[in-house]
Amino acid sequence: MRIVVDDLRTRADLLAGAVDRGGQRPALVRVDASGRPLVGTVVLLAHPLGAEAVPPDLQAAGFEVVVASDAADGLAASRHADVAIVDCRFESDGLGFCRQLWLGSPGFPVLVLGPHDEDLVTRSLAEGADDYLLLPLRPAELVARVRAVLRRAPRRGRPALPASPVVRVGDVSLDSESHVVTLRSERVHLPLKEFELLKLLMQNAGLVLSRATLLAKLWGPTAPPESTSLEVHVRRLRAKLEDDPADPRRIVTVRGVGYRYQAPPGQLPRSTAS
Repeated sequence: MRIVVDDLRTRADLLAGAVDRGGQRPALVRVDASGRPLVGTVVLLAHPLGAEAVPPDLQAAGFEVVVASDAADGLAASRHADVAIVDCRFESDGLGFCRQLWLGSPGFPVLVLGPHDEDLVTRSLAEGADDYLLLPLRPAELVARVRAVLRRAPRRGRPALPASPVVRVGDVSLDSESHVVTLRSERVHLPLKEFELLKLLMQNAGLVLSRATLLAKLWGPTAPPESTSLEVHVRRLRAKLEDDPADPRRIVTVRGVGYRYQAPPGQLPRSTAS
């Protein structure tokens, strides 16, 4: 269930200090405990306002942010994340979502966002949260707290991919080893960058990947944010995979954020050894 925020004061409180619509967001790099750049640190933000609530400071500091607007998306995204930021109002019960998260990943690092409520602070920390931040957010403090939690938390190992992974989403199949993509069993010829872009999107089917994230992963951390290369490759992929490229149903644009590969209802991407 999504929370509908129709009270302007509540909406303003949620957004206070968290959104800067004017500035450019730099290409992303990973920052480890020592401050050295290391590609890949992922922050899961579970927030009722979704992408609107992403503090630009997190991305400016080098973190890759994945946004969840409901519990199912959040649990799926947590498999690829290093730390979670959970608003106490997420899905009407942020702590309830945290319990689900810890059930599948005991000890997963979590920062809870909420009002100045001593009982809520105590319960959050007692149940396993690593930190509690008061709303409205102070973005610079949020970045510092995320870094502190990552320094204390052991690095989570990522599951190894099979030697010859084949990812299937709906009627599209992608084989990383043989560099073969098929649509309804018909082979689709893709150059390297289009193949890599499709692979990223399909491996994260159902999740929104930001434009900055895709640029950094495909063209490196120095990729200029104003580059149109990503949009060109998306158009080419749609021309080859969509029944109607003008009305895409697989590679979907999420305005102001990035792109999502739309999985059929109830299906997560499947990887098998070929």
